[in-house]
Amino acid sequence: MAESLSKVLPEHILKPIVGRLNYEKIYEVRLRSNRPVALNYGGKFYFLSETGLSCESENAIVAEPKLIAEVVVRATDYSLYAVNDQLKAGFLTIRGGLRVGIAGEVVRDGEAVCTVKNFTSVNIRIPHEVKGAADKPYKFCCQNDLHNTLIVSPPGAGKTTVLRDLARQLGNRFPALNVLLVDERNELAASYLGEAQLDVGIHTDIIANSSKAYAFSAGIRALAPDVIITDELSGAPDAAAVEYAAASGVKVFASAHASDHLDIALKPGFESLIKKRIFSRFVDLSMSQGAGTCDGVFDADFNAVYSV
Repeated sequence: MAESLSKVLPEHILKPIVGRLNYEKIYEVRLRSNRPVALNYGGKFYFLSETGLSCESENAIVAEPKLIAEVVVRATDYSLYAVNDQLKAGFLTIRGGLRVGIAGEVVRDGEAVCTVKNFTSVNIRIPHEVKGAADKPYKFCCQNDLHNTLIVSPPGAGKTTVLRDLARQLGNRFPALNVLLVDERNELAASYLGEAQLDVGIHTDIIANSSKAYAFSAGIRALAPDVIITDELSGAPDAAAVEYAAASGVKVFASAHASDHLDIALKPGFESLIKKRIFSRFVDLSMSQGAGTCDGVFDADFNAVYSV
């Protein structure tokens, strides 16, 4: 991962990071045009100065517009045109699993997005594999019977890490289960040129950079999965894809942004999933003891199966 970061960041940004900071604690590097460079280090944001982390913005390195453009060009391997489909989606995934989120001026042709130019912000997200992160959810959602499961937490509390480890554990089971990873934002497997950069299990197939509606339908027809694991559900189309999978006899593990399982019932698009009791397990995650802390597991009626 450190090598991948060195291919994206110029020397004067890289120098205060490499050899001075614990790479396992670096989650994000944020560059905003004419603003101080910031790092999410150990779950807290700091400014980056020439000597390392700082709580003061006055000494921080400032990301000039040309620096933003340079980082984007480096991330595209010097070919913006070749990765324009990813640019239009607002992110790039590069070798090693780094995910580069991009903000800038959107170029449209009517309602269609053609590309993004005049980049103003870059967010480099560093994935961290935490093998065993899903041990507790696995125990209550997979060990005896497979349950349709929704992982619930606020942003940054470990949903992606837990889902990735669930894919790894389910994909390595014996007797084998066929696992389909629907990686819409390419964060779970971080595929690069079709190859997963992160460990998601030996019996796991991956459909990346696709809507859930297409990936669920095509994947069930073509790959006959026993389990589908996917990232954040958002709105009615995603809920319909989950219902389709459940009706097809396929178990689904997914995630959603909410403070806890009780808030899920209030989110638009989830009414049908709750009413039809599609999910028989809800897992609440928090940062209470670090990212991915399992605060509780609940059944379809929101009764506690496990709680701290």
